[in-house]
Amino acid sequence: MRLVEIKEGKARVFIPDPKEYEKNGKFDPSWAPVFYNPRMTFNRDISVIAVSVISPKSIIDALAASGIRGIRYYLESYSPIEEIIFNDKSKVAVDLIRKNIEVNEVKVAKITNRDANSLLYEVITDYVDIDPFGSPSPFILSSVNAVKNGGHVAYTATDLAPLEGSSKKSCKRKYDVNNSKLSFSKEVGIRVLLSKIVREAAILEKAVEPIFAFYNDYYYRVIIRVTRGAKRADESIEKLGYFYECEKCGFSGSSKDPIEKCPRCGNKVKISGPVWLGKINDDSFVHKMIDYLQNFSYIKNFEAVSILLHKILQENKYPPGYYNLEFVASKYKINVPAREKIIECLGDASQTHFSSKGIKTNKSFDEILECMKTLSNKV
Repeated sequence: MRLVEIKEGKARVFIPDPKEYEKNGKFDPSWAPVFYNPRMTFNRDISVIAVSVISPKSIIDALAASGIRGIRYYLESYSPIEEIIFNDKSKVAVDLIRKNIEVNEVKVAKITNRDANSLLYEVITDYVDIDPFGSPSPFILSSVNAVKNGGHVAYTATDLAPLEGSSKKSCKRKYDVNNSKLSFSKEVGIRVLLSKIVREAAILEKAVEPIFAFYNDYYYRVIIRVTRGAKRADESIEKLGYFYECEKCGFSGSSKDPIEKCPRCGNKVKISGPVWLGKINDDSFVHKMIDYLQNFSYIKNFEAVSILLHKILQENKYPPGYYNLEFVASKYKINVPAREKIIECLGDASQTHFSSKGIKTNKSFDEILECMKTLSNKV
């Protein structure tokens, strides 16, 4: 296996040479014997900042592959880490992890060559990172089991088709959610994922509190805080509910229980649920990330991370879901005004990082529609 050296953040790691695994001039990271995806650099950049805020003493990188994520946590986190377990079930990956740990002088590393679930049922740690190729669903129960009271788990999910409702049967199998493709599917997806995490944690009588969650490129990333207690778990379950959307008038919203008819026009609605209807970001945590960001001016995605964090703070004060302006406009055969103009017209609204076509607001649907109709005449 021919290796090439790459640099990311403060780490230098060796990975399989992508040129050796090209097919017809194209390359997919999954074709290499050890997985490394440069498109996940943004994910790792922002995760390093989050880990600095969380300050865990011990970390498990359960699906470590090249080891890049855990290595960056060690080199770049502003809080000292006492132990990082790098795990991968692939012997080839483990050999590469060992090489990369030596190159980066990671002095607190422990390397294991195990099935991730098997390992996670045997250890206790402060922070578990689950970054799979596809769905994190098979690792949710074991990862929640592995963290201390008050510990954290981070998940990446790249299986957007089931999470966003394009693949209903797959969503039912993997997440036990009856999902529909709604016009605000990008936010639905992250709340479907959180719903699954909450319900799995409740089996262990543990409660889940999302502290940081976002969508980017082709994946979701969520970080949760886990606490023990049946009562707390029940309180988390109480924050589950349903999204609905009317295909006739464009109205959408959320409810504790599923509904069949649109509250606005009486037409049949599409439903997705159960989904998480609580907050998906903790304002205090995001503010701390922004404060820490100034120490990470060297990261590749510094500006993009800053923009995302500030957008999250803006939209976090609004209810779950967003209005897709193109979808609403199509129902009333009007032009789509500039999003900034609609936000200005409403007065109490914001952009959403989930979609360039979406807005979040406390204003009513009819107020949104009135602004859109008024402004569309000026387009």
